[in-house]
Amino acid sequence: MVLPPVCIAALIAALFVAAWLFQPERQPAPVTERVSEWRLDGETVALPLTVRPLPPRTPLTLTAEVRPEKGDYLYFKMVYAPLRVYANSVLIFEYGQPGSYPDFLLDPPTKTALIPLPDTAGPVTLRMEYLSPAQRNSIALHPVLLGTSEAILMELIGQMGFSLFFSFALLALGLLLFLISLVVTRFEAAGAAFFWLGLFCVCVGCWVLGECNLTGVLVDAPVFLYLMAFLGLFTMAIPILKFGCAMLDLRRDSRRLLHGMALTLEICTGAAILLQLSGIAAFSKTMYLFHVIAPLSLCVFAAVLIRESAWYQNRIARRFLVPTAALAVFALLEVGNYYLFCLPVQKSFFFQLGVLVFVVVAGVICGYFVRDAFLLQAQNGMMSRQVEIQREQYRLLLETEEHRKKLRHSVKHHLAAIRVLLVNGERDTALVDLNTMLEELSAEVSGRLCDNPLVNATAVHYQAMARQTGTAVDILLDIPEDIGRISDSELCVMIGDMLENAVTACRGVDRPFIKMRSRCADGILTVTLDNSYSHVRQNADGSFRSTREGGGLGLRIIAALAEKHGGGSRFEAKDGVFYSSVYLRLM
Repeated sequence: MVLPPVCIAALIAALFVAAWLFQPERQPAPVTERVSEWRLDGETVALPLTVRPLPPRTPLTLTAEVRPEKGDYLYFKMVYAPLRVYANSVLIFEYGQPGSYPDFLLDPPTKTALIPLPDTAGPVTLRMEYLSPAQRNSIALHPVLLGTSEAILMELIGQMGFSLFFSFALLALGLLLFLISLVVTRFEAAGAAFFWLGLFCVCVGCWVLGECNLTGVLVDAPVFLYLMAFLGLFTMAIPILKFGCAMLDLRRDSRRLLHGMALTLEICTGAAILLQLSGIAAFSKTMYLFHVIAPLSLCVFAAVLIRESAWYQNRIARRFLVPTAALAVFALLEVGNYYLFCLPVQKSFFFQLGVLVFVVVAGVICGYFVRDAFLLQAQNGMMSRQVEIQREQYRLLLETEEHRKKLRHSVKHHLAAIRVLLVNGERDTALVDLNTMLEELSAEVSGRLCDNPLVNATAVHYQAMARQTGTAVDILLDIPEDIGRISDSELCVMIGDMLENAVTACRGVDRPFIKMRSRCADGILTVTLDNSYSHVRQNADGSFRSTREGGGLGLRIIAALAEKHGGGSRFEAKDGVFYSSVYLRLM
């Protein structure tokens, strides 16, 4: 039903190893030795540089002398600041001027760009005229790269290729999980776990993709990337909290706390959108609030799981504790690096590592969780059928008891009549009456197929169902009352699904038959079933699909139960006969 954990982990690890091994070879920074010192309003400075405090729309001029070669480009990054670039007093680029972006953004969104330099002999005086952001009291001046477009792209890929690949991988994984949730939730509500995980992957993928400078070079859509980055950042913790409330079987007070955190994030996100659209405060200003409440919500989630695991022995919470705690720790590292450490790594790098750990581990756990939910659903359905079967058995017992009373009354009169006939010497007539009485007595059927009462009731039910359709049924079961570690309900699920599939398959066959045998020896229970069929539907991998409307889980549930108890199963269709064999270890 789900891929083994090792396969999932190996697949994701292989993707990241491939991204690392096959990334373009890092080139030396193309800005070295061909740009003289930078001067900001006449003072020598080194880039990157943050200038503060500044009133809104303060002009700043950055100059340098560059020695370009033919075909060289300049790489710029503008962060919420309008910019004009001059080469030898000739305007070669401008961005963020009034009217070039929607008014509700207040400041031009972040943009990265490759700009060709004019073909001129000798040095070029580069002049960059900035206006400080309206929503910040500082301006960030980023390094300017000089070189061919290929060399600059190689440098950027070496620095940010991992983030770009990671964002695409998360978006693809999120869409895949959405599709899985649509399929799984048709059969089991637990499939909603994949929906929330998929939504989390999409939110984080949007944030990382919008934040990546390499994306801005490849896609000239700064407004779209701006909205993608901030909305992904603002909403990414909400699916995780919803996931915890819906899937982890938490206590009511824990669910209320997580619902409250999710509601807080939703309200703050809605308020941030309204402030942005109304032109009061940009996302770049309200994001500082989310730098607090998003990591805080993840820490609260981890704390809830610790309490649920330690105090209330919640096994599901214990399973998700490690990936959730890792996600919370890396979120704190990301915030700490943004404000304190300032390590030379790509933005969101630490959080990407936390997301990688969380998605791999949580995806594996959810796979097993949904598998167990399918089995539980099948067991509950079988228990409901067992109740119906037992009611039918009880009705038959009442009918049998009434029949026995009538039979005893009839036998009494028969014996009295036979005695009279024998006294009168009418031996032949007495013998006829005696044979009639014996036939009536032999018509009583015990209905006992094995020693296990629940399995017996299940088998008798489907035996009667098959005989009503004209199917020849031959069932001989060696199943004791005590079957070791296997529960009666699990065994009833297996026997019931096998017989139900067989009864359905026999419809439309000229001479339908069902033959079931079982043997219990040396701690192993073996069950075989041969039945006729009209047609089967087989997948490319050799597995079989159900021909019943709404079916399709029976054989997989049987195989999962056999695997759970250290056994195995085999199903084969040949010459109009479907062969099923299952074995389970009882100890």
